[in-house]
Amino acid sequence: MPAEDTAKPAPRLTLKGQLDDMALLWPWVEDVVAQYEIPANVAFDIHLCLEEAISNVIRHGYGGEPGHALTVDFASRDAHHVVFTIEDQAPPFDPLTASLIEDQPAASPEDYLRPGGRGILLMRKFAGTLAYERLAGGNRLTIGFVLPG
Repeated sequence: MPAEDTAKPAPRLTLKGQLDDMALLWPWVEDVVAQYEIPANVAFDIHLCLEEAISNVIRHGYGGEPGHALTVDFASRDAHHVVFTIEDQAPPFDPLTASLIEDQPAASPEDYLRPGGRGILLMRKFAGTLAYERLAGGNRLTIGFVLPG
């Protein structure tokens, strides 16, 4: 009988900063979700927040130009908290700046379904915690999620 595969997913995903690389994100997150038995509703939140944050870095921070790496790190802090940390080499941008939210009109439920301009609101709605840190050569966004139980 073959030994059970207990290999954990790689704790880090490195992307080349191209929208095509987004295809690598889904299977990596699915491996993390399966290994850590993350419930489907939290898995949805994770996918949504990571896709939004990473696509924004690629489209806006890197201007769609290839050759700029970014990394996504995963950590399980304890049985009830998981954290994903995105580090990029883009110009400074703090998505948690209050004015970015305050300057937008109130969102209707339909606004969350349309692309454009609501990504930060989506992350604030679906993530348990958000933290930003400016790095010497880029940005670090930490997105935390609370697991039930």
